[in-house]
Amino acid sequence: MKKFITVSIFLCLPLMSEVIISKYDNGIVKKKSNKLKGLREGSTLAYYKSSSLKSETIFKRDSRDGLAKGYYDDGSLKYEKLYKNGALMGQSKTYYKNGALKSDFVFEDDIPVSGNKYLPNGDIIK
Repeated sequence: MKKFITVSIFLCLPLMSEVIISKYDNGIVKKKSNKLKGLREGSTLAYYKSSSLKSETIFKRDSRDGLAKGYYDDGSLKYEKLYKNGALMGQSKTYYKNGALKSDFVFEDDIPVSGNKYLPNGDIIK
């Protein structure tokens, strides 16, 4: 019985969630993010003045947590970065505007532990 009462009280609490939207002077959405109890939670989307998607980042309790992607203004992929509790964790890749791989690193707690940088032709930068 006690568990039921606790769950019932929890379900009655207001979520206090909101969507925050900022705009450029021309009225185009610049950034759209979700907040829960004052902290960023879920997806945050940023846009160029042209209204094309600039980046998408996942937040948990106001820290980056999950896959973040960035895009060039033409829509091509600029980066993919994996975060855990606000720190780069795992594979992180960046790309040239033509789609060629620019860098490929593995991170542990924001520290690169392996990886390479590449020239536009694919050769490794030493």
